[in-house]
Amino acid sequence: MGLEKERLGGRMLRSMIYAAATLLNEKKEEIDFLNVYPVPDGDTGTNMALTLLAAAKEVERCKSDSVGDLARAAANGSLMGARGNSGVILSQLLRGFAQEMPDRPTATIPELVRGLQEASSMAYKAVMRPVEGTMLTVARYAAEAGKQAARRETDVVAWLEVVLQGANKALSETTKMLPALAEAGVVDAGGQGIVTALSGAYSALVQEEAPVLLVVAGEEATATRSSTTVGGIRPVESLEFRYCTELIVKGNEIPLDELREELHSLGDSLLVVGDGEIAKIHVHSNNPGQVLEICGQHGEMLDIDINNMAEQNRAASQDVEQPGRNGQARLPVGAAMRNETVSDDVHKETGVVAVTLGDGWKAIFQGLGVDVVLNGGQTMNPSTEELIEAIESVPAHRVIVLPNNKNVIFAAEQAAKVVDKQVSVIPTPGLPQGVAAAAVYDEKLEFVEAVKRMDNASQAVVSGEVTYAVRDATTDGIRINKRDFIGLQQGRVMVAGRDLISTTKELVRGLLATREPEIVSLFYGRDVIQTAARELLQQLQAEFPDPEWELYEGGQPLYYYLVSLE
Repeated sequence: MGLEKERLGGRMLRSMIYAAATLLNEKKEEIDFLNVYPVPDGDTGTNMALTLLAAAKEVERCKSDSVGDLARAAANGSLMGARGNSGVILSQLLRGFAQEMPDRPTATIPELVRGLQEASSMAYKAVMRPVEGTMLTVARYAAEAGKQAARRETDVVAWLEVVLQGANKALSETTKMLPALAEAGVVDAGGQGIVTALSGAYSALVQEEAPVLLVVAGEEATATRSSTTVGGIRPVESLEFRYCTELIVKGNEIPLDELREELHSLGDSLLVVGDGEIAKIHVHSNNPGQVLEICGQHGEMLDIDINNMAEQNRAASQDVEQPGRNGQARLPVGAAMRNETVSDDVHKETGVVAVTLGDGWKAIFQGLGVDVVLNGGQTMNPSTEELIEAIESVPAHRVIVLPNNKNVIFAAEQAAKVVDKQVSVIPTPGLPQGVAAAAVYDEKLEFVEAVKRMDNASQAVVSGEVTYAVRDATTDGIRINKRDFIGLQQGRVMVAGRDLISTTKELVRGLLATREPEIVSLFYGRDVIQTAARELLQQLQAEFPDPEWELYEGGQPLYYYLVSLE
């Protein structure tokens, strides 16, 4: 490999990124398990693994062996592939590192130190309210350890070993920094992800491995990518533009605005994003050849992918006709479904995108007039790129996004910064809050007023969830046994028990003790039959006759019931 003691070369950096992605992918389930609450939807490891895999794939496409070019490729790949809060923070770490490596064929230890420091600084800046005891802390400790080690180490391998030791030290201290971690007896999951990635990178450096991407994108990775068109499953004859054309353009000073204007007349669902040296293109067109001809004038074309959406729709329609559990048809994760009441010929001033998980929820949001429903949520967070595509597909100048999951908010905010539209992300932490916001949406209002009204409506909702425990734990002072049913109030454990109905009732009693709502809504999940849900509703109505009770089929996985008080 020709590794120099005092410098890091591009070929070695490539191997380090591949090894980091490989190890993180192997360990993702272990990291997922480090959830503070013993619920079955921990997804920190999965999100970080998919984000780093996207970075590694972009590095794989990069033909240069320059440290600067490879760092930039990793940053760009992670930005578009970022999933969940942990994935977005990871993408910011890579972006900060890349900013300190411009045009560097190799990197010295002092340059690597500045890269780690900028990585930590950018990640902290990206988080509105940084919390110590998280992956931010681990990244900062690693950067500080690297700075100290640079004063005595001249060997890159020895220096990175100290960086890894600093990260491990921080990881062990996260339990002391956050009481919730101490009570659960776990370290921070995001911090463990950072340590795992650094461990993979260090192993490649020590072994001087050949630059091969060993990780294989299995069903989990490929399932999260949209396997239907952004337009959703629609009759073939209604498709105005049939060919989904995607590619990467690499060049010098790519005029993104000019390229966007040149491609605008060739189709719809246009996406042109990048940094001037690399651009990601996505467009639905009847003339993919013209798209390639225009793009080719601005640089080298890579990763060209042209799909016939008419054929995709026929295949997707057949898939949807095959029912899942409880007779429900299943959508691919990441699939964006257009509301068919919205015509492609109508260009509105304002539109709405909502992220959901479950076919019942999809129908609810579409019934409330949401333009695009993006399938994905807890454990299946959509990527920044999928959110961008969903926003771009709305036929409106302004778009309101309802993430409907606290782990999707960050990625939605990143997507909002990239698109060439005015976008407002309402930080709805759950599906009940999203429904409340969508219910008061009024397209006749001014954009700012509409957003404020929806935000207020979402904040007025108190919600609860019922799921099950994946391990023994003591959380929020409550002793929980593996396979217990758990009732949570907006993320905090309130009750645990061995019986689903009793646990759900106790949770509802606790929620009703906090306020006197006018309406209580129950949304039953994929693993609950309608008859059982109706019987539970009748029992709750008999015990609490004052509020108005409503029952809906949500179809969400993992959570038996979601409860909403308004």
